[in-house]
Amino acid sequence: MDERAIRIELAGRAYPLTISASEEVNVRRAVDEINESINRLKASYPLTDKQDLLAMAALEVTVRALNSAAAEQDHAVQELLTALERTLSEVRS
Repeated sequence: MDERAIRIELAGRAYPLTISASEEVNVRRAVDEINESINRLKASYPLTDKQDLLAMAALEVTVRALNSAAAEQDHAVQELLTALERTLSEVRS
């Protein structure tokens, strides 16, 4: 496994990480999403404590990821049902 050391910044605080090279793109995307959520929350709510902002950002990002995964799963199930209906129609003909 090709590991690399990177430095990320969350809520204005730096964190060193050692990750596999294949994870770097997703780690950096996650950092960007979390920081964007923090900035959006700061602008919309009277939260000033960084721990509160991080907790709410983590909740927001996780809910978004779970909703996306559920939508993908629903789409896959719909495709399977459509294929099954097509097969049943062919058998009846």
